[in-house]
Amino acid sequence: MAAIALAAGCVGASILLLVLMVRYVPQHWREGSTLKDGIEHFSTLNRTLFSFILALSIVTAGTSLSKAADEVSNEGASLVNLYWATRPLSQSARDQVRELTREYTVTVINEEWPAMAEGGSSARAQEQYDALRRLLQDSSGDSKQEQTFARDSLLALREVGDARRARILAVSHEVPDYLWFGLILSAVLLVAASALQIQDLRWPGIVGIGGLALLLSGVMILLSAMNHPFSGGIHVEPDALRFALHRYAVI
Repeated sequence: MAAIALAAGCVGASILLLVLMVRYVPQHWREGSTLKDGIEHFSTLNRTLFSFILALSIVTAGTSLSKAADEVSNEGASLVNLYWATRPLSQSARDQVRELTREYTVTVINEEWPAMAEGGSSARAQEQYDALRRLLQDSSGDSKQEQTFARDSLLALREVGDARRARILAVSHEVPDYLWFGLILSAVLLVAASALQIQDLRWPGIVGIGGLALLLSGVMILLSAMNHPFSGGIHVEPDALRFALHRYAVI
């Protein structure tokens, strides 16, 4: 609903701008060949600039989304590898590590994901990860074989930690403010230049300027939905972690 209201507001503002220009900009200014050629030239340059900034912004947002999805997938695969790596451990240590791994996965899905949508993380998930590390370090045993098994599990846990850190860092990835400023300014100038070329208030001109504003606002609303990897209309879901939970049940 907010996106529809924003698009409607942009269309209304563009039509209002058209009305003001038709009424208050002198007719001979818009009909003069020198000014008209200058406006057309500026409009062409501005369209090129808008297209360039938009393409750069979409690539930035798309890359952030793709990278965040890869990190989540890596974390899910690393958690499954950790679960497998605990098989040679003693019964007591294996049960404790596996139970804590399940708890960590559930906490990330249920608590950390909503926190990341707000730009934060879950302290409890971090505590559970640290507890896993301490538990594996304490379960190394005395024999060389037990120490090897514990070391393999610690290496698998390190992969989980690396993927977790990368995922947390991806929370702050977004389209830079200067690109947003350039996009908005360029879109406003594009609508203004188009409105300045319309001679009178008739339906073709009104529909045309409204359609242009609707198109520009729709593109930027779509970009806004892609802007944050873990929030917004287009974001990364914890599907890889849910899959890991299903895998735990059959390992």
